[in-house]
Amino acid sequence: DAGDVSQQTLQTAEIVHGLFEIMQRVKKDIPLYTRIMEEACWGLDFVLKTRFGDGYRATSAGIRRWTNGLTGDMDDEKARVHNRSFENFIMGGVEACAGAALVSEDIDLSWKCIHAAKQDYRFALERFEETGMEEMIMMEHTYNASLSQYYAAAAWSASEIYAASKETFFAEEAVRFVDLMITCQETGEAGLPLRGFFYRDAGKQTIVHFNHQAREHLFIQALESLCRNQPDHARRPVWENAMKMYGEYLKTLFSYSEPYGMLPAGLHNIDEAEDRETFEHLHLMTSYESDRENYIHQVKNGIKVTDKYYIRQFPVWFSFRGNTAVLLSSGKAASLIGRYLGDDELLQIARDQLYWISGKNPFCQSLIYGEGSNYAQQNAALAGERVGEIPVGIQTRGNEDRPYWPMANNATYKEVWTTSAGHWLWVLADLY
Repeated sequence: DAGDVSQQTLQTAEIVHGLFEIMQRVKKDIPLYTRIMEEACWGLDFVLKTRFGDGYRATSAGIRRWTNGLTGDMDDEKARVHNRSFENFIMGGVEACAGAALVSEDIDLSWKCIHAAKQDYRFALERFEETGMEEMIMMEHTYNASLSQYYAAAAWSASEIYAASKETFFAEEAVRFVDLMITCQETGEAGLPLRGFFYRDAGKQTIVHFNHQAREHLFIQALESLCRNQPDHARRPVWENAMKMYGEYLKTLFSYSEPYGMLPAGLHNIDEAEDRETFEHLHLMTSYESDRENYIHQVKNGIKVTDKYYIRQFPVWFSFRGNTAVLLSSGKAASLIGRYLGDDELLQIARDQLYWISGKNPFCQSLIYGEGSNYAQQNAALAGERVGEIPVGIQTRGNEDRPYWPMANNATYKEVWTTSAGHWLWVLADLY
């Protein structure tokens, strides 16, 4: 997962999805296709091995050391094991995508993936109907998921399972959940200067934000998947309009990004500082009492658009600073909409996120080790440097909203992170 060799199964699954997506684009390059297939199947094997077939799965482990591969001695590490709906929804979608991609390559593995996907979706649905949003667990990188993201994950998963299995139950589930998700979108009724973004729930009080692990693209993944897999559905124009509004939001944000083209972290409301519950879901290793005022200062250091609303270039954050996943997640949303609608402006916005990481930034430095001529050493603690590695990303200092990239090689900003590389591939799959 990262330079400290900790492991998050969901992040592995998302990287598997990125690998299968890019694999579909490079079929004519047989050596590259074969190598990506090998790596994707290695990760897929891990995803399947860590599920127990009853809703529970090994979700993460904080290792921070090499082990000898043998059980029963002093270097063993216990994995965290949970039955959580958000993880199982996404795992089901990834398994379905893998199963569809493997039909012509390995029919038995394809069947196993689709069967697991259907099971995992039903486990997730049962759990979600019982508990709703899960209790936050600090070391699981899904702690920031909002109710609207649960809807998005369920809709995307069901849609991809329907595409792989053709079972109408999953088509109906996808429609049900995506329409719940749309009730959380800002459509202009509030009279704000921007629209198209998503709130954490249908109450529309708190805007969805990310500051470390980011899944902003999941809303668009769900919409694009339904439009693609149910093109004759009567509600397709509604889903397409939701994508168009979000595309408008990205274009407006991008107009504040010159000269480097890094997508801002989004629109923020100063009153968010009063939402203690959301604060504790988003900001780890700090406390609401100690950092509420700093939250307000950070928002006000953004670009003022009304008395209460500001655009932040970088997230509001206190720990785990570095914005690679955040900007690439928004970039993936841009590339998905751009590809689906044939919108060249959005496709260019997506490209600009890749450019930022490969050197078009204030430091004129590539964040990809081995790419370009001015890349730096990264925090790869135990694994050592690897060509292609990408760190957590450029941060800010204190409460500022300006890029800060110290020479010191330290976590988390310079820590190697597989999520960063996986998100890069996700964007590239739509641009290739």
